[in-house]
Amino acid sequence: MSEPFTAIGFKVTDEASYQALAEEAHQRGTLSKARRSQGVLHGCCWSLGAGLEVWTVLYESKEGLFYADCRPAFRSQQVFSFYPWEIVEYEEDGEAVAHGMTIDSETEMIFELQNLTEINPTDFRERPISGAVSGLAYRAQINARSGTPSFVPLASRYARKKVAENDYAISGAILSWREIKNQHTTSDLIWTSVDIGKFKLEVLVNRADLKGELKRGSWLSADIWLQGHILNEKELQARYEGIDLEIPRGDYWIRFRREN
Repeated sequence: MSEPFTAIGFKVTDEASYQALAEEAHQRGTLSKARRSQGVLHGCCWSLGAGLEVWTVLYESKEGLFYADCRPAFRSQQVFSFYPWEIVEYEEDGEAVAHGMTIDSETEMIFELQNLTEINPTDFRERPISGAVSGLAYRAQINARSGTPSFVPLASRYARKKVAENDYAISGAILSWREIKNQHTTSDLIWTSVDIGKFKLEVLVNRADLKGELKRGSWLSADIWLQGHILNEKELQARYEGIDLEIPRGDYWIRFRREN
């Protein structure tokens, strides 16, 4: 299976459309880079709003500079903590895969690491990492009947098909959902939060690829491409919406003091 560009609203059907999207993303996106022993990875993130992204990576070596990869991405709000973990890089392919065990649910996950060129993996040695992880759906089906929540590698379902190591088959009850529009292509997308047993997972699917009537509490079954972003301390703090415990309690009331 190929990367599910349709899940974020792009139709990539051949090499020409793939290269055209990579070129546009590189022209419109924000650049970052990561130096390696044999070369330099030049990452570029084109943000389309609502968490939708297209990532391109160029690989620079002594032989020159060339496009290594272009892929869809979605920055979710769901954050997982992993330990132990490892990151495997495919340097010349411009890709990296994160493999870790979730601390809260003790679930093994393998996901495409989107923002390798925005972080330094050595900063996280010997401690847990936090990742915003979600699934981009190849296909999704809604059923009225419930079943057993599941999160299993797709290879175990389709032994004869060539699938990626971060492809999963999931099923569970829909906790919430909302509509998202890709403002660049005007494609209609559906964001869902799904209870798959030990944890909930955000899943994004193109409305055209979603079969069945969308309802809260309905059962969603989907084949997904699991992907995510590793978050640093600054990004984690920016996501925090509760009380800042570092501020003295008395300071909360100063703003409400009425001047006589």
